[in-house]
Amino acid sequence: MPLSYAFKHVFRSWKIFLALLVGITLACTFFAGTDIKANVTAKQALDQQLDRITVDMWADIQSLNTTKISQAREEVLEIDGVKDAEIISNCWEPVEFASKTDSARIVGISDNSRVYDGWLNKPNKIGENETFLLDDSPLAGKVKIGDTILVNFSVYLTDGRRLFIPLNLTVKGLAQLNDKASSIALGYYTGMHILTQTLTVNPPGAQSREREVNLLIVNWNKTLRMILDAAYIRNPSGTGITTDILIYIDRDALITPWDVSTSLDNVRTVELQVSNRIDALGLSCNVVNNLEWTLMSFQFTSMSLRFMFTVVSLPIFFVAWYMGTTVSDVSFNLRRREIGLLSTKGFSGRQLLTTFLTETLLIGIIGSALGVLLGFLLNPLFTQFSSESLFNLNVISPYTVAFTMIFGVTIAFLSTFSSARKASKLNTVDALREYLPMETEKPYKKKWPWVAFILGTYKIAVFASGLNMSLELTRIAFGAGNFILILLIGLWLIIDAILNYIGPLLFFWGFMKLFIQGSLKFQEFTAKAARFLGDLSVLATRNVRRNPARSAAIAFLIALIVGYSVQVTGQLASEQDYALRTVHYQVGSDVAVYVPVASDAPDILEEIMSNVSESVQNGTIEYSFSIYSGSLGYLKLKAVEPYSWLETAYYENGWFSGSDVSTAFNSLAEDENSIILERRIAEQLNLEIGDSVALSFGAEKRLKVVGFFGPEPGESQYRTMTIPEFSQYWSFISEKLYKEVRGQVSASARLLLKLKDGVDGKNVAETIRNLDLNISSVESFAEKWEESQSDIVRMGVLDVQKLGIVFAVLAASVGTALVSAVSMRERSREAAIMSVKGLSYKQLAAVFLTENFALVTFSVVLGVIVGLIVVHGYVCSTNASISSLIQHRLVFPLDEALMLLSCIALIFVSTVLPILLMLKRYMTKLERMVRLR
Repeated sequence: MPLSYAFKHVFRSWKIFLALLVGITLACTFFAGTDIKANVTAKQALDQQLDRITVDMWADIQSLNTTKISQAREEVLEIDGVKDAEIISNCWEPVEFASKTDSARIVGISDNSRVYDGWLNKPNKIGENETFLLDDSPLAGKVKIGDTILVNFSVYLTDGRRLFIPLNLTVKGLAQLNDKASSIALGYYTGMHILTQTLTVNPPGAQSREREVNLLIVNWNKTLRMILDAAYIRNPSGTGITTDILIYIDRDALITPWDVSTSLDNVRTVELQVSNRIDALGLSCNVVNNLEWTLMSFQFTSMSLRFMFTVVSLPIFFVAWYMGTTVSDVSFNLRRREIGLLSTKGFSGRQLLTTFLTETLLIGIIGSALGVLLGFLLNPLFTQFSSESLFNLNVISPYTVAFTMIFGVTIAFLSTFSSARKASKLNTVDALREYLPMETEKPYKKKWPWVAFILGTYKIAVFASGLNMSLELTRIAFGAGNFILILLIGLWLIIDAILNYIGPLLFFWGFMKLFIQGSLKFQEFTAKAARFLGDLSVLATRNVRRNPARSAAIAFLIALIVGYSVQVTGQLASEQDYALRTVHYQVGSDVAVYVPVASDAPDILEEIMSNVSESVQNGTIEYSFSIYSGSLGYLKLKAVEPYSWLETAYYENGWFSGSDVSTAFNSLAEDENSIILERRIAEQLNLEIGDSVALSFGAEKRLKVVGFFGPEPGESQYRTMTIPEFSQYWSFISEKLYKEVRGQVSASARLLLKLKDGVDGKNVAETIRNLDLNISSVESFAEKWEESQSDIVRMGVLDVQKLGIVFAVLAASVGTALVSAVSMRERSREAAIMSVKGLSYKQLAAVFLTENFALVTFSVVLGVIVGLIVVHGYVCSTNASISSLIQHRLVFPLDEALMLLSCIALIFVSTVLPILLMLKRYMTKLERMVRLR
């Protein structure tokens, strides 16, 4: 009977369970969505890693027998899953050209080589005894097309003698290779090299070490094969030429990110087959599988992503649970009469509890199923509208469905169990009473709320002060030298670290329990705020006094969500602002051009301006060099033309002190014997503005201090320690002074270009690279910023946090709306009585809106204030632990501020709309009753 009643009641009285169902559905949707996001992000990370792998597998052949090597390639191509294979041989040998000698790497590539895929100026063919030199290599600047290069291939005979096989190669052109093609040609196709490449990326346009290699590309079949045959005749193992078979598998057929274990088995099977086929020919080889490590690490990455996404989603899950408990309390309070009637029919407390939990189980299953469906339908939102994952069934695995169902049922039980148990223990008389708030059954206990409030207030105070407690307490611990004190501080450091995450939550919960549920102070405040209603103010505050626990729960929920939204939005905006300014600081302006020969800088700047003048607003030269000046150690100096540097370079006013930036650089321009001195040096010498400092540029010069550069003392007490002999930052002198002393120093030059609004920095940088100029590299802010945003895992976590705000606000709004609606339904008789006594629709609306608006407004304001304090504390503590000119700032860009305002507006709408709709419904029913009579 209880079970059948539970199932029938859920479907017949669905409105009662709607609030809980919506909350469970939202939580499960977000849970399923984060798991889908983890799957898609892991796949994108895997694709990014696989894209960096230039060669899937390669077999190092320990033989010079070209016939068997060719047979080995044919055998490899017959293996199921192998898409292509190529033979490549290389060696380092001495070369002679124009009566000069050098060494070079000679590489022989096959006609089907993947090098051709990345050969930007690919020739029709490479003929016999023809070679192409790597563009920008040292040798490319020493020979001309048509010149002959003599290569002496070394062969060691069995008796130990060394024999040279000479070969004249005709230079047919310069090869322009992209990164993948040059990686293959230079032999960097091992997994280890690829792994390091992901950690150290050369700046765009930079002259990397690979470009400094003398590389000669020849045809393997037409040229290098003859050398191998000649060497094989003399000694089968007596040459330094190494030969590899590069193997490319069918990745689409063998690798799927949705089943990594099977993918690993597939590539390992191919590896074993390659080894067996080559061994069967009597060739000794070592097969290297570059895909195996990437796929193995992907499994760890996938699990790590799920863990990280779950951690950042915990506040949203907590909100879902708390909203469920609040809604359950209201729902069971509304069902008191039903509970009383069931009791009179013979239902025991155990049967009632079983009935309620069965209803909960059914709601949990339905909500979980809806959450899985919505998570799949909304996956474009979670995956940033990725075309590959758009309604792709692979993104929602059986594990996602199973865990979401378990999560939904668990949240449902946790949300309702306490309320269901209390409801099942109601006696029949109390259950049939009109008003019986459940929270009055037990005396209110203040111990734990006080503990939570004190701990939360402590953490809020720490955030407000801007202290980094871990650094402060560590300094005290090591300074005291007392073991007991160190032990206590270590324990408190753990507590403080936990409070960094739950401190605001404890503050909100303790505050609401103490000052809304357990005190009449808030009710008095509400009454004062409602004085403008006159006698109606008494009615406006009645519900807050009648249901303090419910009011405290709603206030806590709203304050927590608003505070969390402000906190996460502020932290993300601060990090984004910090990253943006860091990239701008690293580049120096919109575009930076590095010139190896400082004396060439003016001419190169003039040449650049003549080609990109329509895109450039200002340009300047920045000379950098170091000098040694006695007790001061090594000083880094930058020589600039003050006026153009201010118009072009990226800087922040906070970097300069003593005088404002404009005044300091004006003084630098007017007096060439002046300096903007590094703040650390000025502090060491106790110098002020107007004092002089002696620096040695061959001969000693006394320079007038017109400003200071670097962080102010006291901005961070815990900056990274620097070696006294070396400057951490630099000082500025004028370009005029540099021209006087440039013969005494060794300087490098950097050209800075500030672009006009709307100009694409990537295009300007590429145009400069294509000019025939003596420059080492070109950097642009646009390219660097795009590169910094390519971390798929980090961006995935940020996306989940942003979506978490949306779902948290939706959960809070839905919860507020549904609780308001249920509360209004609970008070339908009260509204009808007030209407009969003469209150109009507007007066009723004013009464109910006032009592709710006071609570919601107070909660929103408290949430915003606490959120801002937390962001302030995060910014200050982060700045205390880093050593950089770029500091974090508390910023809220317009789009972030609008999003927060939209969230707050949604919460207010969710309060107002249900009240107005329910009142309209009651008034309509009442008017019908009057007309019928």
